[in-house]
Amino acid sequence: MNNQQISNIAFIGEVDAGKSALINKLLNTDTNTGKTQAATFYQGSVIDTPGEFVDNRSWNGALLSTISSVKTIVILQPADAKRVSAPSGLLRVYPNKNIVAVISKSDVDDADCERAERLLKGEGINGPYFRTSIYDQPSIEQLHGHLLSLQPVSAEFI
Repeated sequence: MNNQQISNIAFIGEVDAGKSALINKLLNTDTNTGKTQAATFYQGSVIDTPGEFVDNRSWNGALLSTISSVKTIVILQPADAKRVSAPSGLLRVYPNKNIVAVISKSDVDDADCERAERLLKGEGINGPYFRTSIYDQPSIEQLHGHLLSLQPVSAEFI
């Protein structure tokens, strides 16, 4: 993967969707991927959020506060999940954000990527849908490239 870093991004999704593991792959880090207890901030304003922020409606305020300052929101939908955990309309509170849909765990035994896409579409989350596995480097590189394409253009390159 190239050395350019992604920034200004928050990762959201249900508990055990694979957010921390995916961030570790994208940032080429090796931090503990135990249970995320609070929003974790990485270099470049990359934010890992606890799954409870979307699973538990009483935490939606914490989620909205956390994502208010980023330009891009990556929502993970596990390929083996039977529902979308993000409350309907939550991602439309801030209309000028990039929303990137990631189908995580595309390699698990009971993965159903087509169902995951239908669930995301049903919530108004449009594609493209990035099917990823932390064990499939090409899928990580494809997502990394897309996230880089959403980065603001730096004034030093103009």
